[in-house]
Amino acid sequence: MRQFINNNLLILFLLNSGNAFNYLFQLMVGRVLNPVEFGTFNSINSLGVILSAPVAVLPLVFSRYTVQLEQENPQAVVSLLAKGFKVMLGVALVFLVAGVSSVSWLKNYLHIEQDLSILLMLFQLAISLVVPVFLGVLQGLHRFGYFGMGTGSSAMTRFLSGLLLVAWLGWGVNGALLAGVLGAAFSITVCAIGLKDYLKAPSVPLKTGTLTSIARYSFPVFLATSLVIVLGNIDIVLVRHFCKPEEAGLYATAAVLGRIAFFLPNALIHVLFPEVAKAHESGANDHRPFILSLILTTLLGGGFAFICMLWPGQLIRLLFGGNYSEAAPLLTIITEAMALLAIANVVFTYSLAKNEFQFIYILGAGVFFMLTRIYWVHHSAESVAQTVLISTLGILLVSLAWRIWKFRSSDSSG
Repeated sequence: MRQFINNNLLILFLLNSGNAFNYLFQLMVGRVLNPVEFGTFNSINSLGVILSAPVAVLPLVFSRYTVQLEQENPQAVVSLLAKGFKVMLGVALVFLVAGVSSVSWLKNYLHIEQDLSILLMLFQLAISLVVPVFLGVLQGLHRFGYFGMGTGSSAMTRFLSGLLLVAWLGWGVNGALLAGVLGAAFSITVCAIGLKDYLKAPSVPLKTGTLTSIARYSFPVFLATSLVIVLGNIDIVLVRHFCKPEEAGLYATAAVLGRIAFFLPNALIHVLFPEVAKAHESGANDHRPFILSLILTTLLGGGFAFICMLWPGQLIRLLFGGNYSEAAPLLTIITEAMALLAIANVVFTYSLAKNEFQFIYILGAGVFFMLTRIYWVHHSAESVAQTVLISTLGILLVSLAWRIWKFRSSDSSG
């Protein structure tokens, strides 16, 4: 348990250092661009995150099977890494070609004039599709230092590139998107350094059925991670589509700041997942990592949400300037929703590590409710934020009830 706590502290520091650079980048871009341009950038950026949802499954999948293979034969991890890299490189090229052919449609949906903005997002997406393979193996090997640096270096590089391209050269939205491309490329380099011994080591063939097992496990993990990504990002895209550009810009400001309540404690699940997966493989049934992660997540996410509830206007003006002060009411709502999502994500991650997937029905129903209600009720950005909050609260309450029931069932059968 002491090592688990130490790993949590390390990951909290490294990943949230990366998150700090992400928010410094957003603050810098928000102050250089006007609200309409800022809304444009974040709608494109959120669309890229949503399009990358299919590969958000990879860190969890590769982490779980790295844990399993390392216990059986460490050289098999080399084969897992090589096969994963080749497959995702091919997927990245397919995504890039498909995206380029859809540029006109994407421009019209988001009301954007330049092809280059969409193309830059697609290039960042293509590079980002490969990175999760490396991150998952690092996570499964418990190399949390390189895992954190691999994640944080992307944010740091994006921030430094943004200072040059946006603040100094004045390249606007396209400069901000190009900075993201450079950040993703640098992250691959750091991850490769962290795995250089495995990249040079001889490999052994994977056991028959391993790839089938990976594919079978990937599907429910893909559903869960995709639904969480949609729940946490689709609102910016929908507000951009349904509302006025100025209102979308204000919403993006509140959403960017409010998501701190999710990303600040979310670093903890990167330690929780391999810890629980390893215990599950060995047949242990220890609830303490889950309870500790739940408490820490509630304190971190809920604490930030409480601060935003007390001083929303002051935070907006301090960080983004007076032009965005009207986003204060939105900040309170979005931050509460993101704190609840962070707590629910602990339940999801713990369940995935134990191969328990029933929560996906709860999550899917909540996302369906959110999308349906936004479609019918989108008269203002605040109504969209309220829908996200209602949906997230419902998902959390039902998921916790299900998790408690699972605990009682396993304890009574044990």
